[in-house]
Amino acid sequence: MKKIVLSFLVLGSVAFVPSADATIITVTTTNNASPAAGETSLLQAITNASDGDQISFNIPGPGPHYIATPSVGYPLIKANNLVIDGYSQPGSSPNTNSILASNNAKIKVALDSRGGGRLVLANIAGIPLDGSSVPGYGDSESGILSIYNATNVTVRGLAFLSKLTAGTSEDAAIYGVALIRNADGAHINGCWFGVDLDGKTVAGGKAGVAGFRHRFAGGDDTYPDGTIVGVKARSTNAPAQFNVFVGMQICLALEGEGFRIAGNFFNVFPDGVTDFNAAFDPKYADNRAEGAMQIGRIGSKTVIGTDGDGNNDADERNVFGGVVPRSLGGYTHTIEFYGGERNDIVLAGNYIGVGVDGTTRFTNGVPVVGGLQGNTQIGSDFDGKSDNLEGNVIFNNYPIKMFTPDVVAKDFLDGVGVDANISVRGNKLINNFAPPVSPLRDEGKFITNYYAKALLDVSNGIVPVLSTNSTTARLKGKVPVADTDVYPFTVVDVYLPDPQGLTNSVAELLGGFVQGLTYLGSFVEGSTNDFNANPGEFDFDIASLKITAGTSLTITANYSQDPLGTHNARTLTSPFSNVGQPKAGPVAPPPLSISRNAKAITISWTGSGFVVQSAASVTGTWKNEPTTGSPFTTQATDVAKFFRLTSQ
Repeated sequence: MKKIVLSFLVLGSVAFVPSADATIITVTTTNNASPAAGETSLLQAITNASDGDQISFNIPGPGPHYIATPSVGYPLIKANNLVIDGYSQPGSSPNTNSILASNNAKIKVALDSRGGGRLVLANIAGIPLDGSSVPGYGDSESGILSIYNATNVTVRGLAFLSKLTAGTSEDAAIYGVALIRNADGAHINGCWFGVDLDGKTVAGGKAGVAGFRHRFAGGDDTYPDGTIVGVKARSTNAPAQFNVFVGMQICLALEGEGFRIAGNFFNVFPDGVTDFNAAFDPKYADNRAEGAMQIGRIGSKTVIGTDGDGNNDADERNVFGGVVPRSLGGYTHTIEFYGGERNDIVLAGNYIGVGVDGTTRFTNGVPVVGGLQGNTQIGSDFDGKSDNLEGNVIFNNYPIKMFTPDVVAKDFLDGVGVDANISVRGNKLINNFAPPVSPLRDEGKFITNYYAKALLDVSNGIVPVLSTNSTTARLKGKVPVADTDVYPFTVVDVYLPDPQGLTNSVAELLGGFVQGLTYLGSFVEGSTNDFNANPGEFDFDIASLKITAGTSLTITANYSQDPLGTHNARTLTSPFSNVGQPKAGPVAPPPLSISRNAKAITISWTGSGFVVQSAASVTGTWKNEPTTGSPFTTQATDVAKFFRLTSQ
């Protein structure tokens, strides 16, 4: 008969309230093989766990405590709403620092498979092998903790230590947490994967967290949808939920959709400024590392980083270590999507190729993301909420002496589909290949076809152009004209360009890697703030940006299918424009006077370089009047007409 527990347990500022029929099972020994009378091992706790239970730890001694995995592994976890809480161990405590600082978690319990203990994830009880089902895992794969068809399981406050293996039936690859079948809604947080409790020693395996498709003959596939790795939405204590992944062949390998990946170090040690690059470790020569994560089969509705909801956005960032290309023993990209829809993806607020201090650079030189096919937001949606936190900080192609023109990444994004709708806004980009992809891909046909869905006529060009007539007061230029039936809004984003990128020169981009280092502001082409009424041409008052003469600027055109300010708006971002250097210009309107003599109306002003515009309404389309200077005279009529003065 189960013991009824009515208690309120608070650990690390995160509260768990067991239900009336749930049990708290306390692990009191590291000895899984032969616990003494009155002791409870983790093996026993997992074996006896039921829906809603909590597995806590109270192992005697100061620790840290290493629990060797049984040679045949722990049994499948099948209890829904189970909580396994390593932070219940006395002396432990979750991280309290922000994501842009070191991780100071004190983990006292490590699940240790360095000796080879693991549950091989094929031919195991509970998974039918009569031809009606294929489990998604083979006899070359194994898990330390394996969650089977159990929903909303929480694992927190543990270290997972393993080893690299051959990945064969004789020596199966090891996953820290394996999600099987409908293991939906798992929450993995506050854990360290592949790094020992000294914060330095690497003990990584195949993956930190894995979850693959489970197939049924004649039925629907199932996936571990809704997995949360790190910070849960609207968490009351985000720092306590940060994870650290180091030394894995791949940190995350997930199939399904609705994933939330926030508040993690990926191949970055707990100090936040030291990365682990497997390409430079001889142990990985036969076990090639595969970037930070792979998300497949569906991939849709996945958020990597900040969700922009105004809650914990600063602490939902992820910090990614460097990845080098295959030619240097590495992989092809940092994040990979494959198969399925791959739609409605957000990558925001992350630090990639740089430490938490924003200056310590990691050896990095690959495209950021591979395999995007649908709507994707890389950076901010500029919906007015947490916009300044949503931009990614992405450092690439470093150190310079390593990434020579023959080695440098030739795409910002890899494997983009021609129908993808990718927004790249508000990011801080340093020495990346210019977004989105190489203009020479498919002999130049790809990038033209990619933008054809948004533009009226791609033969007129796909890149915005800054005019040499721009001044510090008025930014002028052209953007490719959108098909407003599909993309009714064109927003021009203004940036200071990355000077380092401009020093590069490859056949694909002879003018250097033009990209935005610092976002300055946005203006809507064709709006009442655009003083040039011609389609695709703009003339914006940029006095508010307070730039000085000769300041280098670059822009992008952002074609949006949704009204301005829409959360996660469907937007297609153009390549960055040429670099312009506005000249000195007037910063204040000139003195203006209006007089009437009978039906003649005269508008007068001082200074040169201005033009009169008129419209039928204040919000209407403004057109230039035929005038070469002050004064301008026109005849009054019975029809209302509005005038304004603008610089040329």
